Formats: sequence, C-alpha cells, structure tokens
Amino acid sequence: MIDFCELQFHEDDLEELKQLEVDFVFQPIYDTQNMEISAYEALMRPKGKTPLTLIDEYQQEGKLHVIELATCFGATIEYKKRGYSEDLCLNSFPSEVLNPGQIKLYFDSFPEMDGRLIIEMLEYTELNKYKWAEKKDEISGHEMKVSLDDYSTGNNDISAVDFFLPHYVKFDRSMIVDVDIDKEKQENINELVEHFHKRGIKVVVEGVETEEQFTYLRTKTQVDYLQGFYLAMPQ
Repeated sequence: MIDFCELQFHEDDLEELKQLEVDFVFQPIYDTQNMEISAYEALMRPKGKTPLTLIDEYQQEGKLHVIELATCFGATIEYKKRGYSEDLCLNSFPSEVLNPGQIKLYFDSFPEMDGRLIIEMLEYTELNKYKWAEKKDEISGHEMKVSLDDYSTGNNDISAVDFFLPHYVKFDRSMIVDVDIDKEKQENINELVEHFHKRGIKVVVEGVETEEQFTYLRTKTQVDYLQGFYLAMPQ
C-alpha cells in the first residue's frame, strides 16, 4: 500500500489519504510503429474492493477530490520506485482539480515529472466546467498533456473531444471487438482516426486482447498507440 506520510501534505489532506488503502499497477502503452513503450497508465488497486466501488463510495460522500489527490501522488510515488522514465498517464475526474498548494507540493516533490504527465479524463462523473477551467490552467502551466479516456462510452463522445481539445483520444475496447472481421467497425475506426489526425489528435486503442485485433490494428489502420492484455498485463 502507498505510504503518503513521506510527503509534506497539509494535515487535513494527509488525514484523508491515510484512510485510503490503495496501491497502483501500471500497464504499458506501445507506439504502433516501433512497438516500444511510450507511456504507462497508472491503475488504482484499493484493498478489499474494486476501483469502481471505491469511486462510488467517495462520490456519494462528496470526496472524489481525495481519490484525485491519491492518484496523482500515489501513482507517481510507485512510478518513481519502479524507475520508469516514460510518460505517466494519470486518471482524472472531470469534476475535480487539485488546489494550488497541492500542485506546488507535487512539482516540488517530483520536478522531473514536468512535461511527462498525461492527464486522462475519465468517462464517468459529471463535468464541472469551472473545475475544468482551473485544471486547464494547471495543465498548460506545467506542459502536461490531456487524453480522453474510453471514447464512445459514458460522457466521452465527440462533444467531449470538442470541449477538452485533448492531445490523445483513447478508443474504448468495445470499438475493437471483432475488428479484424467486422467491416462496419473497420470503417468507423478508419474514419475517426482520419478525423482526429486532421485535428492534430493522436489515437490510442485500448483493450487489445487478441492476436487478430493486434495484427489488424497495426497493419490496416493508422492508430498511433496500442494497449491491452495481449501486449502486457497491468503489473
């Protein structure tokens, strides 16, 4: 479990974080052209429950900001211990933002992460436009990039792309089931990739679970990055 006591949190923040028993695993994201690891996505693993259960509990209590804080700091603590040097993808709620003191503590603690963070906007929880405006300022001020998670599910559709103007769009796994044989899905993916590339947005496909999916996506499409159990399990 992550020990948050090693950083100089505000007393109230530390008390909230100490109630969380969480760890993080990482799944690599591969560059389609050379199949080298481009980034790692940090995935929260709470003790004794699923991540969605924890999120539901904290959302009902109005405490999603605690999970946001735990993800940013906890994932980076573990990332550093593992000696990774690739970009780090951090899942983030569109309704939450760290306050200036927390942001300062983060980059004071991890100055080398400036320019290496990808903030991945989750598809669930309602968007708070005021919080997003604050988060956008933080992102631009620290050379962070934005990724839109699970495109085509929840709130993450083309209107979300227009709103967030992300650097990356991540296609949900539902879009690629049977992609090697489903002509409609093939056409949809190729049209979307072309559309996003014209806008300067790179495409990540997650949920690659079979050799057939992998081979089709790598040889028959122009997607930029691949992620999934076929390539590497979270660990």
